[in-house]
Amino acid sequence: MNMHCASFAAGLLLLLSSTPSGLAENICQKYLRELAQNQSVFVQCSTKHSVPVSLCVGCEEPFTDMHLSYMALRNEKNCTDIYFDKDRINIVSTTQSILVGLWTKAYCDDCYSNNHSYVFDLKKRDFEDCLREHKGEECSACLLEYLDLNGFYISLDKKNNGKICFDMQDAMNRTRAHWSKDLKCCHREFDYMLFLVVCGFIAVLPILFYGTTFFLTKHQERNYVTIIEDPRSSNDGPSTNVNANSSSADLPSTSSVATCPRVPSPKTKLQVEGFTSSDDSDLEETAAEITSKKHDKSE
Repeated sequence: MNMHCASFAAGLLLLLSSTPSGLAENICQKYLRELAQNQSVFVQCSTKHSVPVSLCVGCEEPFTDMHLSYMALRNEKNCTDIYFDKDRINIVSTTQSILVGLWTKAYCDDCYSNNHSYVFDLKKRDFEDCLREHKGEECSACLLEYLDLNGFYISLDKKNNGKICFDMQDAMNRTRAHWSKDLKCCHREFDYMLFLVVCGFIAVLPILFYGTTFFLTKHQERNYVTIIEDPRSSNDGPSTNVNANSSSADLPSTSSVATCPRVPSPKTKLQVEGFTSSDDSDLEETAAEITSKKHDKSE
């Protein structure tokens, strides 16, 4: 009885798995397992090729397999409904984006553009062969190979605006460090004459500044004193008006009264007129007496 039940359950499970929905779920699980496996391989490859960096060249095949597995899972409609955009984390697409971002950040596509990586590797290999063959005289014997490699890298850097395959960037940085620090082939002469000229110029700048400030201050003070002592000589144009005003200011107060006579008030006019009318006869008599006295003395 138990055997019959077990066989019946197995048959039922096989029947369900043979339905379209069951087949689609099995395919999605297969694609998901393949994607997880290829992602794991790419992560391992990236870590192994981290120092010195050879991510782009050493992990090209694992990256391609991972990308194909992801696209197969993404293009299957039933799989999209199951594994994508079902929650906030969205683990499948997020994990893939992180790994692809590592590849993109390293500008790995540039390694395979116009065989840049291949040409760089050839020049670098020639330089390394020269170093091995000329021990002790690397600086003079391998200078041309180094300049050729460095010139190719500089031209590539200008052409791509700095977006060079990181494998080449790391290799060139290590080559330059080995050439200059380890082999000490990069000698930079220090120009003492230029250094002394710059130091002297910097030292003279404060003296020039304060000297010019002192001279200008003294010059302004002299001009100010001259204006205070002789204000008339400061202006040559309208000097007549200024002198006339200053001379009129020096005159006594009588001149100002003379130049500006007062107009008599009505009360004063009446007093003068009253005095004249009342005393006209007395004045005439006094004038006659004075005239007669003068006439007697003359006789």
